[in-house]
Amino acid sequence: MLVMFLIGTAEVIAGPMMTAMGAHFGVPAARIAWLPASYALVYASLAPFLGPLSDRFGRKALLLPGLVGFSAAAAFIALASSFTYAVAAGTFGGLCAAAVQPNALAIINDDIEEEAQPAATGRVFMGLTLSFVVMPVVSALLAARFDWRAAYLLVAAAALVAAVLVGRMPVRRAVARNLGFWRTFREALAIYSVRRRLAASFLWLGLSIGVTTVLAEILRRRFHLQTEATGILVGAFGLATVVGNSLIGRTERLAGSRSRVVVGGIVATLVGCLVVGVLPPLSLPMAALAGVVWALGYGIAGPVHHAGLGQSSRHARGTITALNASFLNLGIVIVAFGAGRFFDDLGVEAVVGMAVLGMLSGLGLILTIRPAPALRASEPEALADRPRFSRR
Repeated sequence: MLVMFLIGTAEVIAGPMMTAMGAHFGVPAARIAWLPASYALVYASLAPFLGPLSDRFGRKALLLPGLVGFSAAAAFIALASSFTYAVAAGTFGGLCAAAVQPNALAIINDDIEEEAQPAATGRVFMGLTLSFVVMPVVSALLAARFDWRAAYLLVAAAALVAAVLVGRMPVRRAVARNLGFWRTFREALAIYSVRRRLAASFLWLGLSIGVTTVLAEILRRRFHLQTEATGILVGAFGLATVVGNSLIGRTERLAGSRSRVVVGGIVATLVGCLVVGVLPPLSLPMAALAGVVWALGYGIAGPVHHAGLGQSSRHARGTITALNASFLNLGIVIVAFGAGRFFDDLGVEAVVGMAVLGMLSGLGLILTIRPAPALRASEPEALADRPRFSRR
C-alpha cells in the first residue's frame, strides 16, 4: 500500500503547488504540469523493458534500487536549482516508478493464494487511491504554511521507509527461466488472451484513469463549480473508489465469477463517464450519483483485472504486469494531452466522448475472451505456463 501510495503521489503532488513552484523556478505555473507528464511518459515507455529483468533476477532486485532512486528523485526536485533540473529529476522518478509498481503487484501473485489475489490487489490499490485523496491536501497545506519543497522531502523520506520495509519483507522467489530478453516478451504475449487483456487495459482502464485525472476540470466547465466544490467532489470520488477496493471479495461472491465483475465494472465506468462528461448536464446530485457508480465499478473491477493478468503466467509475471502498467500510463498521457489540447477547441464532451468510445471497444474485447483451453489431465502441472495459441 505504501509503495502504491508513493507511485500516486508523483502524479498529484504538484497540482496544488503549481503557483508556488512556478514562482520559485521562474516559469509559468501551468508549465509545472510538465513534471507529472514527464514522469508518466517515461514510466509508460520504460516499464516493459524492466519487467523481464524482474522475472530473471527477482522482484527485490528492482524494487529496492527503484525505491531508493524514487526517494532521490523527489529530493532532487525539491533541491533543483532550475526547472530543467527538476524535470530531469521527474524523468528519473518515472524510471524508478517503472521498476517499482509492476514488481510490487507481481509479488501479490507470487506470494498469495490464487483465490485471495483479487481482494489483496484491491487492498494494495487502496494506497494508490488514497494518494489521490490525501496528497493534494497535504501538499497544499505544506506549501501554504511552510514551503512547497517540504512535500517533496516528505515523499523522499517515505520512499526510504518503504525501501526498508521491502528489504525486511520475505518474498517468494519466482521461478527463473534463462530466456533471452526478446524471447521473454514473445512468450508472455503468446499466452492465451494476454494480448486482448492488455489492449483492454489500455482502452478501458487506462483511458478511464486518464479521464479521472482531469475530472476536476470537467466538473468546473460543465457544472460551473468553484475550486472548493470541485475539490470536495473529486475527493468524494476517490473515497468511493477506496470503498470499491474494499468490496472486491464480497462482489466476487455475489457475481459468481471474476469475468462478470470486470464486465460490470466497465459498464459502470461507461455510465458514469457518459453522465458526468458527455450527456447534456443533469442536476448535480444525479451527476454525483453517477460518479459514485463509476468510482465503485472502477475501484472493484480494476484490481480484479490486474490480478487476472498476473495469474496468467508464473514465469513471465513481471513482464506482463510491466506491460500492463505501461499501457495504463499511456492512456493517462493520451487523455491528459487531449484535454489540454482540445478542451477549449472541441469541448469537454467531445474529448470524453472519444475516451468513452475507447472504453466501449475495451468492453468488446473483454467479452470476446473465453476461458483458456484446459490442459489434459495427463499433462504435468509445470506446463501450465506454456504459451497457448489461439486462432481467435
